Amino acid sequence: MKIFLINPSHGEVYGKLTPPDHPHLGLAYLAAVLEAEKHEVRIIDIDAEQITLDGLASLLKAENPDVVGITATTPVIYSAFKIAEIIKKNSSAYTVVGGMHATLMPEECAANEFVDFVVFGEGERTIVDLLECMRTGGKYSEIKGLVHKKGGETVKNESREPIQDLDSIPFPARHLFKNQKYTYPDALRFPAFPIITSRGCPGNCTFCTAKFMHGKRFRNRSAENILDEVEFLIKEYGAREIHIWDDNFITNRNRVFKFRDGIIKKNIKVLFSFPNGVRADFINREILQALKDMGTYSIAIGVESGNQRILDSIQKGIKLEQIENAFKLAKELKLETWGFFLLGLPEEDPKTMEETIDFAIKLDPDIAKFHILKPFPKSIVYEQLKSKGLIIDENYIHYGIHTSPVHRLPTVSQNELLEWQQKAYRRFYMRPSKMLKEIMRLKSWNRMKLNLSTGTSVLLNKIFSK
Repeated sequence: MKIFLINPSHGEVYGKLTPPDHPHLGLAYLAAVLEAEKHEVRIIDIDAEQITLDGLASLLKAENPDVVGITATTPVIYSAFKIAEIIKKNSSAYTVVGGMHATLMPEECAANEFVDFVVFGEGERTIVDLLECMRTGGKYSEIKGLVHKKGGETVKNESREPIQDLDSIPFPARHLFKNQKYTYPDALRFPAFPIITSRGCPGNCTFCTAKFMHGKRFRNRSAENILDEVEFLIKEYGAREIHIWDDNFITNRNRVFKFRDGIIKKNIKVLFSFPNGVRADFINREILQALKDMGTYSIAIGVESGNQRILDSIQKGIKLEQIENAFKLAKELKLETWGFFLLGLPEEDPKTMEETIDFAIKLDPDIAKFHILKPFPKSIVYEQLKSKGLIIDENYIHYGIHTSPVHRLPTVSQNELLEWQQKAYRRFYMRPSKMLKEIMRLKSWNRMKLNLSTGTSVLLNKIFSK
């Protein structure tokens, strides 16, 4: 069968079409398993390829695929629905919506008149079963992880268990991307590539929805399997830098050491970074030294808040002292550090947000990101805020991480949350010592552009506001 897999545009969310940082690995994994089943697959990344909706309509008319899968996070779900409409009006293809928002709100997605099927949870096995069912005329009701339509009603099937043997999944089908289109704004060396080596996070953070997609049980690929992919990326694409996008790569300590040993034994010379973050409570000197020895130059740590009561309220399960120790150790090993901070958590007030800014300055990561909470549907924080009437905007297009707040707090308005975010960036980055340090530590033109874009936003009072 001829299959299209589409990554919708974020243009409506952020006001313009911009090339993505990196290719969508979720689609690449789906494509890989479908190619292994002898299907003809094409990935269409709307923003990377700068494809207009008219251009997509023409492509559909010319190619007439059998099935089109569309991935969608919450802020781009309306774009996904528009694409589904275009598919239906310009081809005879079935439409399938998957991804995080489909997992959170499967019945809602299936209610759209242009959506035929919804895949919720991990999709590699479900999409294969669905295509086989189409081919043989089987029963959709027997496919786990699927929402289908019957007699004008939507029917949600039984959930599918997460895939246990991650080594059994083929490497992502990177050959289906236009890899030169991706920007990797925080990379030091090129070509750079993303990889994912595990699924599932044992954490309980109330703002996170990852458990709905991958479950809470940590599952990992073997060190040998990851090494094979790294060598493949070097051989086939000339990779010089690899970004590991796990929720917490260091959950399995023994695997970290085996991977480090393999990198050294095979004399692999690439840089590694962890832009999605690692948990501070898993960090110690031995782990950081292993990361350093394998070629890691940068790690991100999810701090969230500088107030212990707030950390406890979001079930972070981490003490401020552990966070301080993690940054201290990383700096001693001369690792670049990123700190991720959240403003506007349910029990916050001006005092706790001030404490978060103070804590960020005390930690002094090389790069700090201050995000305003986005209470995604089905998350605990969403239910908490919703029950108190504090969510003031449920238009999903405003749920992008870099868009204006969609909620308020009892003592902090929507606009005041933006002001606190702007204050955080100003206080952190406009310190003379920080500005001098940033100039001294610039390692590449790419990193200079990243810092200049953040600094310009601070000066112009436009930190992620619309």
